[in-house]
Amino acid sequence: MKFKYKNLLVPAVITALYGCGSGTDNEIVRVENNSPPVLDPTALVVEGLSSTYLNDNEQLEWEFRFKESEDKFPDLLTSSSDPVDFFDIDLLTGISDADNASVLRVEKVQFVWQGPDCSLTATNSVNYPEICNPIYEALGFLDEEGNVINTTPAQDLEIRELQNLPVTNGIIYGFELFENFLRVTPTEFEPILVTGETSQLHMAYVVTDGETEVARRLKVIIDGEDEAPQFIQLDSNGDPILDPDTGESMPIDQVMMPISEKSSPITFNIIEGIFDQDIEDVQDLILNIGALENTYQPIHYQIERLNVIGMTPPEGLPAGVFNDSNSTRVWTEERGIIEYNVTVDPSPYADLLERGDNVELEFKFQVTDGTNFVDRSFFVTIKGADLFNPPEFEEPVLTQSLQTSGEAVTFNLKEGVLDLDGDPIEIIDFTPAEGSTGFGVDLSNPNAVRVDPYGFLNLAPGEEKVLSYTYRLTDGGLTSDERELRVVLTGANPNLFHVGNPDSNGFEGGSLDGTAFSGDTSILSVTSEAAYSGEYGLNNAQGGTFLELEQEGIEQGKIEEGDDYYINFFAKQSAAWGGARVTFNKNADAADSFQIETSPTRGTADWFEHTLTYVNADEFFQTDSIFDLTFRLDQGSFDDFSMVKYEYTRARDLVSEGQFSQGVAGGWQVIGDGTLAVTEEANRVQNVDDLQYGLEVTAGPEGAQLILDSSQLLQGAVKPGMRYIVQFDLRNPSYSDPAGANPSVINVRIVDENGSAYVRKAGFAEASATAWNTYAYHLNTVSVATDWQGTPYAYDPEFDWENADVQLQFDIPAGQTFQLDNIRMFPVPQ
Repeated sequence: MKFKYKNLLVPAVITALYGCGSGTDNEIVRVENNSPPVLDPTALVVEGLSSTYLNDNEQLEWEFRFKESEDKFPDLLTSSSDPVDFFDIDLLTGISDADNASVLRVEKVQFVWQGPDCSLTATNSVNYPEICNPIYEALGFLDEEGNVINTTPAQDLEIRELQNLPVTNGIIYGFELFENFLRVTPTEFEPILVTGETSQLHMAYVVTDGETEVARRLKVIIDGEDEAPQFIQLDSNGDPILDPDTGESMPIDQVMMPISEKSSPITFNIIEGIFDQDIEDVQDLILNIGALENTYQPIHYQIERLNVIGMTPPEGLPAGVFNDSNSTRVWTEERGIIEYNVTVDPSPYADLLERGDNVELEFKFQVTDGTNFVDRSFFVTIKGADLFNPPEFEEPVLTQSLQTSGEAVTFNLKEGVLDLDGDPIEIIDFTPAEGSTGFGVDLSNPNAVRVDPYGFLNLAPGEEKVLSYTYRLTDGGLTSDERELRVVLTGANPNLFHVGNPDSNGFEGGSLDGTAFSGDTSILSVTSEAAYSGEYGLNNAQGGTFLELEQEGIEQGKIEEGDDYYINFFAKQSAAWGGARVTFNKNADAADSFQIETSPTRGTADWFEHTLTYVNADEFFQTDSIFDLTFRLDQGSFDDFSMVKYEYTRARDLVSEGQFSQGVAGGWQVIGDGTLAVTEEANRVQNVDDLQYGLEVTAGPEGAQLILDSSQLLQGAVKPGMRYIVQFDLRNPSYSDPAGANPSVINVRIVDENGSAYVRKAGFAEASATAWNTYAYHLNTVSVATDWQGTPYAYDPEFDWENADVQLQFDIPAGQTFQLDNIRMFPVPQ
């Protein structure tokens, strides 16, 4: 056995058998001073982790119990805020010594024997008959003379199961003994334990001050856990897809396959979505430590692999319909069988059925990982047919649900449709209902409807919108009844600060109490006068105050490296607003932080919308990181804090040409006193082999505007109630202030070409003539705040943008040159 004695400084005597001994806990073995070590047993109990009890010899046992999956513990040695995957048990816990000069230490470590392994029948039936013979007798493994029989490996397993010894009982794998503490790493036992099995460490030791001793006993138990295979929805990487509401995996129903008696033999996978958490955990462990045999003894671990067994067709099945020997399997070394493709031939029923007749066939089988067994079935319905048959379906109304927080989904109009003759099927008489077309809906595929939830981000949380499409199906000769596809869109709350109860992350309760916000309540208060929306907002009486949003108020694990997100809040400050600074503190540690901020500038004391957008999140962000947030606030009122993750795709872009890769302006033009050119120098990426281009706009003394008019900007995509980001790369080569002051103003807006309505955002370019920077300006169609110039963001928050002729504009300041590249405009949640 390969024991691990890392930094073992205690004088240890390791014996095969530790006797009961003559001393009891708290007994002073040798008294030579007036202040011996004293044990306080109450200090040994840690709720949820440890307990104490007296054993049969009246000795005090100190017991810890862990599940093998436990992997997050406080770091007791360094006091770091980062959780660790181990737990350190201080062997000096509860022991004190009134002699301040005394140094307590651990000595005489001995390990308590758990008894013989009675499955080793040849030796232990002789050496320990009083322990093993009752087990053999209970299992019927003794002959007429009372001797144990020659057992098989399966019978040895029965003996071990009945005896229920720990799988391991020494310093091995996840147990490490140091000078005065024991380190326990439960997850290191995952490859060797299943439900009902344990690994244990039972030890006796003494704590001494050099003159007197206190006897101690410690038992640590690791409980095995084992999950059965399950069938759930998986993403392209094979990871579970979680329900956005519950956070739970989503099950996949058993296969139900309708086919016609005329159909050709059909082959399909009966274990789609198979998943075994234990196998995945072990694969993760292998990635961290390498091959298991380098760490674990073969007797202790057995690799679980998936298998399909016990295939049982229904009784009376006609010959030729199904033969399991024709099934094909996909097997991998890591997971076992991951596909099981069966073939069903309905032709033997061709002379037995007429149209309207159905035969329901249930095929039973089991899926096992070697330890657990899951019953499963697949169902085949064979439908009788006439000489000629129209397409048919079970559901005349096909209802699908989609949340605005979801991904774009393609809905198959032929789902559940069967042509009994096996003829090709076409969609005819396709008719969208009113309001079921436009931005967010793609009808380019005649057999499908693709819906992107980002086209419907104006839906409030819980609000529904129904998209409806009616159609018929034909095989070229006969036509089906009318069918309807109904897509029910439901508004989601994208705010990552709204965890559980949204009210906990706002101020509508009239107090900071009960919210996830915290701060100096002598400075911060919740008042009705501070409300931007609703009835209450936050008032800050002193500049430079910090407001913390605690970990439990943030939906953790949603932002990772490479993601795009923004933080938004509204402020009405007693003086012109300065910059906004937000700090992410990993695991509540201010020393491990990441900061984003906007530059200070002049402004007004009206309500202002602070938006901090981060494109392509830093490597600081990982899915297993836990954060709180700190806001640095000026004096004034604050409300409606949010953090929103978003995703750009080309299909969501309203700008048809923003990269200028063909060397043409793509519909962009300049009006006013300015010139426009498409140049290589205006492209952000330089020194590449192929030619790349960007826009260079120069304004004269009167200033100019760069516009993309309604003939070039996707129309119908700007909707009331939605927020859009205009993202672009910009360099300002004409900037020349030697002190780095007076940066150029950037003003971006959408306008109604036939009226005065607009939505705008203004800010400042970086004070540099050479640096390229990425800017993300938010156009919030329903904002009632003002920008730093005191101009409203939205001319009319109720304006019907969906039916307007919308133009995109950039102001070019007088005497300045802007080089622009990679211009995008797309909707984002809010």
